[in-house]
Formats: sequence, structure tokens, C-alpha cells
Amino acid sequence: MSYQPSAHSQALFKAGLAAEAEHNYLEALSKYTASLEAGNGQIQTWLRIGNLFLRTMKYQQAAETMEFVLGMDPQNIEAIYGLAIAYFYLGRHEEACAFIDHVAETAPDNATYALDRANIHSLARPDPARKRQLYEAWGQRFADPLGKHPAAFDHDRAPDRVLRIGYVSGDMRHHAVAYFMEPVLAHHDPAQVETFVYATSREQDAVTERLRQYVPHWHDVSRLNDEALHALIRQHKIDILVDLSGHTHGNRLFVFARRAAPVQVTWLGYVGSTLGMRGMDYRLTDWGMDPAGNERYYVEKLFRLHCMASYIPPDDAPLEPVPPMLQGNPPTLASLNSSRKLTDSALLVWKKILEARPDTQLLIHVQEKSVEDAVNTIEPRLIRLGLPLDRIIVSPMVPMEEFMTRGQIVDIALDSFPVSGGTTTLHTLWMGLPIIAMDATDAVSISTASTLKGLGLHDWVAATEEAYVAKVLHLLDHPEYLVEHRARARQLLQQSVLMDYAGRCRDLENAYRQLWLNYLLGEPRFLALHTPYSEDLQQLRKTYEAEQARAL
Repeated sequence: MSYQPSAHSQALFKAGLAAEAEHNYLEALSKYTASLEAGNGQIQTWLRIGNLFLRTMKYQQAAETMEFVLGMDPQNIEAIYGLAIAYFYLGRHEEACAFIDHVAETAPDNATYALDRANIHSLARPDPARKRQLYEAWGQRFADPLGKHPAAFDHDRAPDRVLRIGYVSGDMRHHAVAYFMEPVLAHHDPAQVETFVYATSREQDAVTERLRQYVPHWHDVSRLNDEALHALIRQHKIDILVDLSGHTHGNRLFVFARRAAPVQVTWLGYVGSTLGMRGMDYRLTDWGMDPAGNERYYVEKLFRLHCMASYIPPDDAPLEPVPPMLQGNPPTLASLNSSRKLTDSALLVWKKILEARPDTQLLIHVQEKSVEDAVNTIEPRLIRLGLPLDRIIVSPMVPMEEFMTRGQIVDIALDSFPVSGGTTTLHTLWMGLPIIAMDATDAVSISTASTLKGLGLHDWVAATEEAYVAKVLHLLDHPEYLVEHRARARQLLQQSVLMDYAGRCRDLENAYRQLWLNYLLGEPRFLALHTPYSEDLQQLRKTYEAEQARAL
């Protein structure tokens, strides 16, 4: 006989659903818990509770809840999926991969399962060939069919006219993407491009308002579905549509799949992995992030800039000129990247450093919002791997103003591997901290190493784990190097291509022009910024003028 909840239990469950819809997760958890009745399974209620724990980054509790559900129903696909996500964030990567593989194979028509399979493998096992296979499988099944019969474009084919550029992003707010996009939006030349922004998130803040001032055509499209947004972009006759989200929250990749513009490009939002869909024509990158040969790992064609992006540092970021270890404090190392990038292999290397220097402590900055949740997530891993808990400081997520003061308590930063830092690396360098990083070839692993090499800091890039350890120990033994670096760190960044905002924006506009010429030529002739194109531009201009004359 199946379980039938009482009227009171049903009312509480519905109240929980309503609270969850309003993002009042604490109230929702209270209602769901109160709706549970003794002696009954109520699997759906437990699943809601487990998913609330996932949303609030209480991964240990989420795992325990999903395990409890599987005890009642061993084949419950939602619980297996939830357990895959929880295990991934708890650092149990092998189990996470096994569970997400099972889920995706059991429910092949579920786009979320297929995509998260690619996402989890991308970070847990950064094999670029395998990543392409998984993302391409998602694209072929869910994205590519949407673009089988796109309507033709009737855009003005003048090769040197002002181009209409559309940026699609869920992160036009206080977010890492904004640090890269603000210099671009502020320096675009209206004689070259007319700028449109399609902001897909309802979240807005002071950064949103600041960015909006730079953009002549700003559209809040958070309430438009994919079909409506596709129609709007078509109506605006966008020449080059730029995705800034990739497979992250707020993306509108299915709009790109439907072919909303003649040229479609992905940039910034999803570094290191192909999007896997045929509707994305190009990926903007550079030679450091994607060395020659990396083309085989992408469905998109690679267009290489001189430097992939600009960087604008956060406001109110004080620089402490003296390392803490020279102020009577224990030498302090720090992992400042998102904790989802932490692998057992990296933690074991850091363990070797701590063993070699018993006077040194390690700060691990994680993404949970409370100290309790942070400790519950990371401490079991540290115990399992045998790291000295008495010399490890676990920090939850903190406001940017506080994060940018980490240089006052940290001496040396440790880059995660095989998945490296991105924006955090630049923030860390702005703090005046040296970073030791592993070298690599694929973009998701080489980001920090590429940045360091571009700044002339090759000595901080290690080819092996042994070299990584040696470089950290060398800096600990020579704190005078830390003082020297802090004295020149900001000037080093300010004089680099990363903060040459006008120059980077001109490069970007030249890239857009070459991508437009590729479209007019009907072939991807230009795939790097340094490629001369003036002769092709002149020839296309003559052809265009001749066609216009015939039309008259």
C-alpha cells in the first residue's frame, strides 16, 4: 500500500515549495522538515531537503541526505544525481564521476545530466580530448538540432562599416567577468562598433549601473525566453554576437544554437573547454592559453588575440609592503582559488611543503559562506589525506574588500592544479603575492602559468610536482624576494598588456573586423590578430561597391 501524506503534511510541503520559490531556503527547510511524518518514506520531501543543502553549499549534509534516500530507493536517479554533485564538491571526484556517468547514461534525454557530466569530468579529470567528447555529445543531442534550418540574414555586407556587436551575459554585475568587460565597454570606438548588451540575469547592482553608462543599447532580457531573445537579436541585426557565460549560470546558449547572428563567438565566461555546439563559430583566446595544436580540443575555431583579456583591479585593495613572516608571524601559504578546483594531487603536494617546513601554516579559502559549512566540506578530505589540521586555516567566502586584504596575512599563494586560477590569479598578483603554479598545455590548466610567463615571472612556473615544492621552499627561505616583489607587483601589472585597456580594445575591434571578413569571404581565412587583412578588405570593398552599382 502506497504512502498517502496527511492533509497537514501536504500543506507544510506546499508551504516549503512556496518558500523555496522565493529563495527563502531556511524557511523552506523548516517547512519540509516539519512535513515529515514518522514511519513514512516521503522520498520527494527528502529529495527537496537534499537539494536545499546543495543550493546552500552544505555539501556534507547534502551527501548524507541523498545517501539516506538511496537507502530507501537504491535506483532513485535524482538522489544519485544529487550525490554526484555533493561528492564532487567534497573532493570525492572518482565517485562523483561514476555517479554522474550512471545518471547521464540512464537518462540520456536529460540535458542537465549530460551537461553536468561534462562539467564534472572537465574539472575532476581535465583530459581535453575527453572533455571535447562529452561537451560535443551534449551539443549534438540538445543544441545542434535547434539550428538545423536557420533563416537567412540580410545584413549590409559592406566590409568596413560600423559593426553591430552584441554581448550576452548573465554576469553584468559584481562578478569576475565585469573586471574584464568594463575596460572593453569603456573603450569601444563608436566609429568601429555599435555596442549592444543583453543582460540575462535579474541580479543588478552598482557595477551594473556603471557598465550601463558605457553601452548605447542595454537590454535587460532576463524575462525573455530563448525564442523571444533570438527574435530580438535578429531584429537588432547584430553582426557579431558574443557569449560571455559559456556553460555557467545565466547562459543563453540555446539562442546561439538557433543562430541569432551571422558570426557567433564565445569569450571569457568558460575558459578551457569547448562549448560543444556547432552554432558557436569562434572562441577568442591567445597563444598562451591555447598553444598551437589545441584546435583539436574545440568544436569552435580558435581566434587568437595578442592577449586574451584586460584586467581592472577591485577598488580599495591596500598593498602591504612587508610580508607577514617578516612581521613576527608564522610563514603563511594560501590557496585562494575556488575550492571546487582543489584536487587530492594538489593537496598532497602542499602536504609535502608543510612537512618540509614545520613552522609554516596554510590558509585554504573555500566557497562556502559560513565557517561551519567550510570546515564540514574540506576537513574530512584533509584528514583522509593526512594534512596537519593544527596548521591549516579554513576561510569561508568573504566580501571582495576583505578578500583583497589577504596579502596582509599571506606570504605566498599556491595555485591549484590541474585546474588553475583565473581572475583570482590576477587579484592575487595585485595583492603583491607571488604565486607558484604548474605548467600545462590545455587552457583550463595553464591559465596562471600563462599569466606569469606573460609578466616575465617564469621562475614561479613549475614543470613537475617536485619543482613546485622546491620553488615554494626557495621563496620561504628567501623572504627578501617577497619584499622585492611586493614593491614592484602593481607596476608590473600596470605596465603589462593586461592593463593597456585602449590597446586591448583596439585589438578586439580588429579581431571583430577579421571575423566579419571571414563571414563575407565564406571561409575562416583569419584566425589570429597579427594576420594582415588590408588587401582582402580592399578587394571586398571593390566587390561590394560593384554589387551596389549593379543594383542601381
